[in-house]
Amino acid sequence: MKKKKTSWYEEEFSIISKEIRKKNQLSYFDFLRIRNYKLNNVTKALEDEISKCTKEAFELVENGNIKGAVEKLITLSGVRIPIASAILAMRFPEKCAIIDRVVIEQLGKKEWLKRYLENTDIYIEYLELLKKKRPKNKSLREFELELWEKGRK
Repeated sequence: MKKKKTSWYEEEFSIISKEIRKKNQLSYFDFLRIRNYKLNNVTKALEDEISKCTKEAFELVENGNIKGAVEKLITLSGVRIPIASAILAMRFPEKCAIIDRVVIEQLGKKEWLKRYLENTDIYIEYLELLKKKRPKNKSLREFELELWEKGRK
């Protein structure tokens, strides 16, 4: 009899369950892992793969290649441009910003909404537009956050 192939969802449940079964409480990491599991937002990327990939992406930004950094990060399981942009904005708030549909709408670029999740060129255009419109006393991240807050109201 052929063994049924287990889905990643079933496998992840089993792994998490085994890891926490004997614990009296959850760690922060356990909690986030269960939350992500329930939200169907789990990555299959291994820790060493994440370390290597983010190191290479950060080096690309330091060498002026933001597009290459985003392209590197989206090779990780579960990462698309919005997550990649958040990673880069946290590390390089003066050079990168988080791409978000609310901010895109605030910038008057609704035509980007259909393609911004996968199109790295849109992210680069997004950064250029933010640079052009931002006040000189704000980082890209600060300006992007200001637009996001304004759009959420």
